[in-house]
Amino acid sequence: MARHINNKLLGIKISYYRKRKGFTQAQLAEQIDISPSYMAKIECGFLSKCVSLTVLNDISNELNVSIDELISPD
Repeated sequence: MARHINNKLLGIKISYYRKRKGFTQAQLAEQIDISPSYMAKIECGFLSKCVSLTVLNDISNELNVSIDELISPD
């Protein structure tokens, strides 16, 4: 079954785990090779489409959290 990803909630969770790791948005963006402005849009939920699986995987790896934890509605 397809799962709808709430971009706003995804951004909140990424921000939470990023801060727990002690990274700034710019540091995380650099680690996963995306622009700081794109990282900011991800965290603010200001994306017209979902984050690509590649970027989501890179974020989850860098933050040591599963993709499922990032996209779960809980």
